[in-house]
Order: sequence, then structure tokens, then C-alpha cells
Amino acid sequence: MTRFKKTAACVLSVALTTTIIASTVFQPVALENWDSIQNEFTQVALAPGNDPSELNFAWYSTENATPYVQIAKDEESFDNANEFEGSSTAAYNDTQASVQYYSNKVTVSGLEENTSYKYRYKVGDGSWSAEYSYKTQDLTEGLSFIAVGDPQIGIGIGGSEADTERWINTLNLATAIAPNASFIYSMGDQIDANQEYGQYAGFLHPSILRQLPIATTVGNHDCDVPNFQWHFNNPNMTSYGETSAGGDYYFSYGDVLFINLNSNAVLKSSKSSNAIAVEHRKAIEEAIDSNPYAKWRVVTFHHDIYGYPDHYDDVEVAECREQLYPIIDDYDIDVVLTGHGHNFTRSFQMQNNEPVDSSDMFKQQSVTIDNPSGTVYFELSTAASKNYENNKPGSNAHIANSFAVNNVQSFSVVNIANGSLSIETYRTDTMEMYDSYTINKADRTKLDKSIEEAQSIISSGEYTEDELVELNEALQAALRVPTDCDLKTAYDAAVALDAVIKSFDPILYGDVNEDGDVMINDSIMILKYNIGLIELTPSQLKAADVTHDEDGTVDLQDAIQIQKYLIYMIDSLD
Repeated sequence: MTRFKKTAACVLSVALTTTIIASTVFQPVALENWDSIQNEFTQVALAPGNDPSELNFAWYSTENATPYVQIAKDEESFDNANEFEGSSTAAYNDTQASVQYYSNKVTVSGLEENTSYKYRYKVGDGSWSAEYSYKTQDLTEGLSFIAVGDPQIGIGIGGSEADTERWINTLNLATAIAPNASFIYSMGDQIDANQEYGQYAGFLHPSILRQLPIATTVGNHDCDVPNFQWHFNNPNMTSYGETSAGGDYYFSYGDVLFINLNSNAVLKSSKSSNAIAVEHRKAIEEAIDSNPYAKWRVVTFHHDIYGYPDHYDDVEVAECREQLYPIIDDYDIDVVLTGHGHNFTRSFQMQNNEPVDSSDMFKQQSVTIDNPSGTVYFELSTAASKNYENNKPGSNAHIANSFAVNNVQSFSVVNIANGSLSIETYRTDTMEMYDSYTINKADRTKLDKSIEEAQSIISSGEYTEDELVELNEALQAALRVPTDCDLKTAYDAAVALDAVIKSFDPILYGDVNEDGDVMINDSIMILKYNIGLIELTPSQLKAADVTHDEDGTVDLQDAIQIQKYLIYMIDSLD
């Protein structure tokens, strides 16, 4: 069968599935044994690994023992299974029952695409769990995943039991529409109050979570205690943007790089907003270095910085917006997925904190755009709990489309293939698709944007010919890249040009350690540099030259100048 025929068959299958689903009114099925379910918070949760060849596991046990996972192809015996060892740490302590729980984490590697597996894991008493199935997808046909907003088990009408019923219903409907999804992505607030009993048990209960990985985002309701870190084993976890629930992380699937930021750090960290912004920037740079040729870059975090009007002016949302949009602009992010607001909104393509184009074409229920500038932001509605009681369609200047109906849950299906990324969002009561947004992208998109930025710097008149020599040379090299080049060639040229463009970024004088703040540590670094204890990079030397000597030297006077600034003897280091 040709690829075209396979694709056509897949489209027809999805269309028939959608028709069948849409012909039925869906109501969540009542749970018959909630008294038992609400205590079952030890269940295993799968998460994506660094890439599709890996799979991460996390589960609770009451024994502090080395955890293991065995995985084998469907047709093979567990006698010949690959066995992977992990680590165990002390987690939730149930003081009332005098039970100490342990968080077990294991990473499985070496998985093959389009292959059915079975797995089991070792529970606390040393015995093996039940057998579960897991299937990797064929990414040559593209990537599909399910994206959901705040399940927030425990806050909805009917409490944790009813939220769990709705959560199961949403996942069942989503996997029927997207049977080849590689994973689920949750935009935060998995639970409402960090309670072990009832809420995490409800979130982990759906059986699909034993078969399909779920990448989770730290929401404000997940944030104050480390339960989130104990229950989930997200990949490439960093200390950037870290709170008690964890920090930023990233992973890649096919042509897509996913970067997850902990937006709660803006309120929960003792560091300054600038310092946190620098950490998020470092996380994005580290992620991009891991996969510089990813055709698509998707960033996720919890707070809806361009979302529903009622949240737009909240202190933490406004501060997140000021902190994050410049970073997202700088790194050519295609799509940002958020939650928090419990209603659906889609922004215009945003750049420099304003719409690139607010024409009516973006306000339609179905939009397709080729090689857009800027980034589109989604706020995903709740997948299990309540919508806000006063919800109504959004009307802020950044919102292109919105949807809000009290107590109606939703989910989105993201499909990425052949240079096209589409996000389709469905309501669970009628299965109506109320928003569809598709981006088509050519391989040279990033390079063309870098060329445009370089040309803008040159034409600004702010720099001398001598200062522009290196940029002109890099620009001419970029312009010589053929229009029909492959993705790697285009990205190599863009990265080389971007490295020169970066040297034209404004310097925060005095910020020698490049953490976004000017502090006494910066002065100390200059002193260490002058006595030969450390070396400074070229960008650090520029930031350290606060006396602006003609020869650009960095010496004791620069260290003293920073100290004068810190005790308000001088107003500026520029």
C-alpha cells in the first residue's frame, strides 16, 4: 500500500470513528467501587522518555527495595525479557496509618517503533505486578498525541469520585478519536489539593494510563509539596525553574521538540523574576541543543498568559507573561500549550506581546496558515472538573477564538506530519470539534526568520561598518543556502547566523555570572578573574566591563563599580 493510500485510509477511519462517536450523547459511567479506588494511589504511571526509544515508569510501594521493570515483545516470554533497574526514594508518609510509602522510578530503553510490548514491574513485597501492554507507534507516518487541560481531580461538582468518572470518559473519547496517539500531555493541576487519598488515586485510576504515557505539567495546585515528583517520572528533569514539585524538562518525538516549563516558579521561588527567566532560557537552550534539527518546537506550561480574560490580569499570570513571552519569541517556538483557566482560548499568532495579524481569518472555527510569524498560544479547558462558573467566550485583544460552556469538558488531538501541525479540540458532551488550527511549514522557515532579523540589524543604522563585518559575512553565507535545501543544512546556517546575531543583544552590565541579576557574586567573580582563579567567557567579559574602559579591560575598578551600584552610590552601570 502506498503512503498516500495509508494516509487516506487513516483519514477515513478517523472520520468514521468521529461520526459514530458524535451520534451518541456521552455521559460518564458511574464508578461502582469508589470506596476502594480512592485508596489506590500506588498505581504505576507511564511517562515519555527522552525519545520514543525510552519509556519512564513511576509507582509507589510500601517497601524500600530496588525497583525493576521487565519488558518483552508480545510474542516473547518474560523469561527472555529485558530487565531494567531503577531507584527508590522515601515519599509520602501516612502518619495516621503509620505507613511510609516509597517512590520507585525506572527508565526502559531500546524500544523499537511500531512494536507491541508487554511489561510488569516489581511491587514492594518483591512480587511482580500484573502484566500490562504498551505499543510504540510508527512515527514515519507522523506523530499524534492527546493534550488536555486541568483534570484537577477533587474540585468539580460531585468531588473526586465524579471528577474521576469524567476523567475516564474524556480519555476514552480522546483515544477513540486518536487511536494511534503516542502519549497524553496534561497542562497541569492533575489534582486539587495534593491529597494522596482520593485525588491522586482518581487521577491515576484510568486503565489507559497503564498503556499510554502521560507527560504532566506542574500546576499551581500540584506545587506546594513534592507529591508530583514522586508520582511522575518526567524525562530530562532539570533544576531550572524548580519548585518543590520539580523543574523544567524536555523530550523529543519524531520531528517535535517538547519543552515543559514550571511557570509556578514565578511565585514559589525565592529567586528574582529575572533569575527565573534566565533559568527558563537555559532550559530551552539545553533542550534545543539536544535536538537542534527538530522541525517543530512546542512549549508547555501551566499559566494561561494569553488565555481567558478573568485570569489575564492576575498578578502571577501577568508576571509569567512578562517573564516568558520574550524568551518564546527568541527561540522560534511554534506552539505554546497551557491550562489554568478551565476554558478554551486560542490566541492570534503572537510576537512582542501583541498579535502579528488580528484579521478575521484567525477568528474562524477552522484556520490553516502557511509559515506564520510568531507563536500561537492555547489555553486548554478542563478534562475532568468544572469550568469557571462565570465563564463566557473570551474577548481580549489577543484571543482569536474561545469556547466556554459550564461543566463541559474537552480535549485536543494534535497531529504532526509532512510539514503540517494541526490541533483539533472537541467537547465531550456532543463530540463537536469546536476549534481546528493548522500550521504548514517549509524547511527554510527558521533560516528565513534569521536572515530577516540580521537584515533588520544592519538596516537599523545603530552600528558602524566595522561592527557589522562579522554579521554581514554570516548573512551572505546564509543567503547562499539553496532554497530547496534539506532541514539540517537550513538549520546549520540559521544556527551560525543566530550566534552572530546574539552578540547584538543588549548587555546587562554587571551581570557577570549571567543569572539575570547584578549581585555581590558578580563583583567577586571579577576579583577571582583578576587573580587567575577563574576564566570569563567573551560575553561575561563584556558584562564585567562596567567602567567602559577604552581598551575593554576588566580589573579591580570594575568590581568596585558594581559594589558602588549595589549600595546606591551610583544609579546605573550602563
